[in-house]
Amino acid sequence: MLKIHSLLCLLLFAGLLQAGKIYKWVDENGQIHYSSQKPAGEEVETVKVRKGPKVAPPAEAASADPNQPVDPNEPVDPEADAEAEAAARAQLARADAANRKRMCEQARQNLAALNASVRVQRVDEATGQAVRMTDDQRVTAMKNANQAISEYCN
Repeated sequence: MLKIHSLLCLLLFAGLLQAGKIYKWVDENGQIHYSSQKPAGEEVETVKVRKGPKVAPPAEAASADPNQPVDPNEPVDPEADAEAEAAARAQLARADAANRKRMCEQARQNLAALNASVRVQRVDEATGQAVRMTDDQRVTAMKNANQAISEYCN
């Protein structure tokens, strides 16, 4: 029974044992080297290796047999590639339109706030305190708001 438990633990941790360490060192010419084996007579640094992101298989491969490996040298269907590109462009256009709408609303709110009061305050980025805007700063802010409205609201 003890042998079975030992064998089971060994199998569970086999992946960790296989990972090993990666060593980094610089030779006398200033060249950086990486290796899974520690070099003799060199001062080394152990490098932490992170796992890469999981990549979803293409839609065609997902519908196929999941046990069948995908050949990276297999030619890509140009129609499917064009459809994916068109979908990505449409999604980008929707995101851009939503961003422009948000920026337009923000510019209109800024202009309304600048026009609503004689005394306009802003937060000083350096100190975080409210500071009253001078007339010149207010005029400049109004010009910037009008420019943003013309840029984002059309």
